[in-house]
Parts: sequence; structure tokens; C-alpha cells
Amino acid sequence: MVKFEKVRIIQFQYFSVSVIVIFISFLLFPVRRRMDTQTALVGMMHLGSWAAQYGAQLWVTLVAGLTMFYNLPRHMFGRVQTRLFPMFFLWSLVTSSIMLGTFVIQHPLESMQRSHVIQISMLIAGFVSAALNSLILAPLIVRAMLVTFQMEVEAGVGDVIGYADMKEMKKNPEYSAAYRTFRRCHGMSGLLTLVGLASNTVHLYYITSQCLPL
Repeated sequence: MVKFEKVRIIQFQYFSVSVIVIFISFLLFPVRRRMDTQTALVGMMHLGSWAAQYGAQLWVTLVAGLTMFYNLPRHMFGRVQTRLFPMFFLWSLVTSSIMLGTFVIQHPLESMQRSHVIQISMLIAGFVSAALNSLILAPLIVRAMLVTFQMEVEAGVGDVIGYADMKEMKKNPEYSAAYRTFRRCHGMSGLLTLVGLASNTVHLYYITSQCLPL
């Protein structure tokens, strides 16, 4: 099962990168055969992906994570997060690639205005942050989290709910190294998630203040 999930995540990561490569070609080749940029399908894909990602970001950041942290034992919270993090970052990567690709289709390079440049910059920032989280940080976070929570369970502190004082645990070099890796990667991941959230918020402003096309 673990191998199957790992293959599935990798396949979706490759899919996301492929979507970006294909759609960015619309920028690089002005003599391309263009799609009808006003089709409802392109607009639905863009808005649907934006809504799916923005909602997931708000839910995971403001609701799910905090609720689980303050209500689940640490070892159970850790097990949930080791599954939630990779899927959330993968979800952000896939939806970011579709958002950026459909926006490029609707706004060819030669017809872009200042507002379009700002929006595509935000979408690129969101895609890059999602890619870094999914491809680089998520595996490091999960690996470090599994080590730390396993050692906490063995030490008898895995059933603590919420914040736990780990001063004694940190005297163990192996635990301290894994915990430090987790904190650093988790901090960077949180900053990247905020970048994606801010990018989507800026895009929301333009979505609501401009007429079609998006």
C-alpha cells in the first residue's frame, strides 16, 4: 500500500510538471494554433482549480491542523499528518499547474496588460511554492516526523495532547537531530504555504474586480 501511494504521488507530480510545460508553450510559440480563450471549459478549469486550492489552504491552515493538534494524542496526530501533508502539497501542486496553465491560455504574452502580469507572477509564485513543498520538503518532513513521534511513543509521551515539553527527549542526539530537521522544514513549508495563500488572495482580488476573461 505504501509503495502504491508513493507511485501515485510521483505520477501526479510528473503530471503537474507536464501540464506546466505544455501550457507554457503557448507563451513561447506565438504562431501556435490557439484555443478559444473564451470557452466555458477553460474558465471552469481555472476557477474550479483556484477554489479547490484556496479552500484547501484555508481549511488545512486554519481549521484541520489546529483542531487535530489540540484534540489528538501526539502519535495519532503525527500519523494523520504524515498522510495529510503529502496529499495536501500534491493537491496544491496539481491545482496550481492547472491555474497557471489555463491563465496562460486565456492571456497570450503579446496581449498581456499590467494586471495580467501581476496575476501571472502570483500564479507562478504559488506554483513554485507548491512544487517545493511537494517535491522537496514533504518527504523530509514526513521522514523526520516519523522518527520523532516513534521515539516519543517509546518514551511514553506519545499520548500527550497539544504542546509537550520535550527537554528531556532533546538530550537524545538522534531525537534532537530529527526534531531540528522537522522544525526547520516545517517552518519553511509553512512560509511557502503562506506564499501560496497570499498569491491566491491577490488573484481573488483581480477575479472579483475584473470582467471576463479572468
